[in-house]
Amino acid sequence: MLKPTVQIHHVNGILVAEFWDCLRLDPAPIQELRRQYEAHIQGKGRPELVVDLLGVCFAGSAALGHFVAMHKFARQRGGRIIFCNVDPTVFEVFRVSKLDPLFTFVPDREAALERVANPQPAPRPDAPAADGSQAEPPKPSSPDRPAGNRLSPGIRRKKLS
Repeated sequence: MLKPTVQIHHVNGILVAEFWDCLRLDPAPIQELRRQYEAHIQGKGRPELVVDLLGVCFAGSAALGHFVAMHKFARQRGGRIIFCNVDPTVFEVFRVSKLDPLFTFVPDREAALERVANPQPAPRPDAPAADGSQAEPPKPSSPDRPAGNRLSPGIRRKKLS
């Protein structure tokens, strides 16, 4: 029996989390991620967190609840959570739950790390556009996914030992 786990790496001072043996995103690995993320921040680490969901095909409400708690913790410290390699089914759970505007979704880990290195300020919905007209409210982001950027359903990320 495979045990779902989270592997956490530091890439240029940025915390990067990836889930192993997790077709379904269980709460236990997310709780471990949350504990390590909070310790990272309290140790004066950068508040940005990249969460790589490659191989994850389902996320339930318990998983989303932990991500929302981490989002609040990150925001209070000037950080954010960036998701990458998000399966369309998992993104749909964020969208239907109306949580997708809280997070940034990008196609892959490289794009996530680039987004942390070069943050793009979010437009304010009430701010006038450059031409003086009223700006449109921002539309919820959806991840772009190149065709070869996901594992097929049924393929799990396995830890190489």
